[in-house]
Amino acid sequence: MASAARGRGPSRVRLLFFKLIERFQPDETAIMVVMAVLVGVVGGFGAILFRLMVDFFQGFAIGHGEHTAELLAGLPWWRKLLLPVVGGLVVGPLVHLGAREARGHGVPEVINSIVFGKGVIRPAVAAVKITASAVTIGFGGSVGREGPIVQIGAALGSSLGQWLRFSPQRLRTLIGCGAAAGIAATFNAPIAGAFFALEILLRDFAVATFSPVIVAAVVATAVSRQFLGDSPAFPVPEFVLGGPQELPFFLVMGLAVGLLAVVYVRTLYASEDAFARLPLPVWLHPAAGGILLGVLLQWFPQAYGVGYGTMVEALDGRMVWWVMLLLVAVKLLAVNITLGSGFSGGIFAPALFLGGMLGGGFGAVLGMALPGIHDPVGAFAMVGMAAMVGAATGGPLTAILMLFEMTGEYRVILPLMLASIGAALVYRALMRDSIFTLKFARRGQELQYGRESAVLQSYQVQDVMEVNPLTIRADAPLQEVLKLFLGNTVEHYYVVDAKGRLQGRISIHDVKEILHEDGLGAVIIAADVCSPQDHAVHRLDNLEDCLIALGHRDSTDLPVLYGPAHPVLVGVITRQAILEVYNREVLQHRDRGMQFVTGEARMRDCVELPEQYKVQLLTPPDAWYGRTLRELELRQGYGISVLAVKRHNLRGGPVNHLPDPDRALAPGDRLIIVGEAVDLDRLLMDLNPRAFPAGDKT
Repeated sequence: MASAARGRGPSRVRLLFFKLIERFQPDETAIMVVMAVLVGVVGGFGAILFRLMVDFFQGFAIGHGEHTAELLAGLPWWRKLLLPVVGGLVVGPLVHLGAREARGHGVPEVINSIVFGKGVIRPAVAAVKITASAVTIGFGGSVGREGPIVQIGAALGSSLGQWLRFSPQRLRTLIGCGAAAGIAATFNAPIAGAFFALEILLRDFAVATFSPVIVAAVVATAVSRQFLGDSPAFPVPEFVLGGPQELPFFLVMGLAVGLLAVVYVRTLYASEDAFARLPLPVWLHPAAGGILLGVLLQWFPQAYGVGYGTMVEALDGRMVWWVMLLLVAVKLLAVNITLGSGFSGGIFAPALFLGGMLGGGFGAVLGMALPGIHDPVGAFAMVGMAAMVGAATGGPLTAILMLFEMTGEYRVILPLMLASIGAALVYRALMRDSIFTLKFARRGQELQYGRESAVLQSYQVQDVMEVNPLTIRADAPLQEVLKLFLGNTVEHYYVVDAKGRLQGRISIHDVKEILHEDGLGAVIIAADVCSPQDHAVHRLDNLEDCLIALGHRDSTDLPVLYGPAHPVLVGVITRQAILEVYNREVLQHRDRGMQFVTGEARMRDCVELPEQYKVQLLTPPDAWYGRTLRELELRQGYGISVLAVKRHNLRGGPVNHLPDPDRALAPGDRLIIVGEAVDLDRLLMDLNPRAFPAGDKT
């Protein structure tokens, strides 16, 4: 009884939520802004919880304090050696068994869920990521806490949307809200958090996305400030620019940072490849990396954890130039060992550390050569931090806004912009992909961002294809081919063999040259004159890939195949069908929120269909022509309803008509039908049994 009551609870909450929407009829932006407030609150508390967990594990390992190098100095050598190993023995099995998406810095996994995963992130990811990253940092892993909170916030936002059964586009927006909330709460920088989500993750600045992301960042920052105070992640010195003559030096430093960013990204992925070749179980890789990290900590305790204390020393000008430049190499090695071996943590703080040390070392050398420059170490270290983050992540705007918010100094904006853009230009000249997108490039995956791409990737070919396409048998004589073309306005037919397998495509142009040849009509068959069909798509391909294939073929439609070895023709998909999905979801979206999308029907302001239902465009078989919908009895026989009948008007364009049960179907009519997926497949199997091998129900 108790368990049943608990099971009904969430359904009642969801029902109340949808009743409120029905009662007040808010638009899409209003709905998402309300959801953004919830995600902002959850993301803010998630950042606080993560900070507390990091402090707890660090206190357990070496003691509490920001200056970890000083804390490590009082520990015996064997303890410094074993701490990362113990952390690896905890993190490795936890990630391997709990959520393998939590391995590494996690942002590529968030991007994967946005671009390829319809906005779905498993709730377990948040729990595993927050624990594994806290253990990693607390036990000496040389990583940051900003990247993990991005994945944690994104997972929380996606989980909330999944619980409410939101559409993929809404889930993607909530992922952006969660990521923005995490960055904003961690850095005390709401603008930078919002632009991180918009510039790097979503790449969508539409108002419907921009508004909730901004709200989530603001709410999370307010929550964080209430409990952690209104202070930046680490203090920065007051910036003073001596004059415009100093700006070229910031540009030169930015160019050097761009080169370092390339080394940072390349060595990180090379380290992952090296550890992947170890003859050990994957869950033991972090422990193996922990041994190397423990050895490194014996001489360079500055590589321990996030490293904010060491960065503060550089910003205050309390480090000599050669130590800062040496720490660039040390930190680079430490972060590669940590993330390459499979620990969990972020790449933001290491990027800040590397840029700050290189910038500080550059400024110190410049200060010795030109003594008139005011505070060169702190100024160049501060600007170098932002330049490094912007170059490596592919988000220079986010990095500029982040440092600007952290300093509150408008005078920093000119050198900051110059160095960041210089670093980004050098990086882009040498590498096409950022530290987040290189993982996809190495897999051969092409990332297409933005609202438009997300819409097209959310739907499969089988959702909008026309089934039962017009075909000609491969052995059909030429007279039959000509009769079909003369009796219809169809531009081309697909040629299939006796088993329904695609053989090619035949158009009137293929038979024009032999129309006047006497005696050939009874000799030539369709297979002799058809053209090969070089491009085809499959039922489970997404619409974006299909549209690209249509562009390569320069065609208005493509055949849809089913079956791995000897695919049979099961449908046809048109460019118009894809563009109507695009227009409806992107260009003609009326902010109603709950819609269902079909391949052809222009239906807005409709209720969202249950998950097991789908809408299909059906070309009736020849046997249906001359019969009425009442005679076909689709509802009685299959449980399927006809939503509309698509007919051509006098101008030749398709027009949707309400179904008349007593009007006979005519050639050229197409039906927009709706029903449970299993019933639709049952109908399609009856119409074209060759397309579905025995026993196949998918």
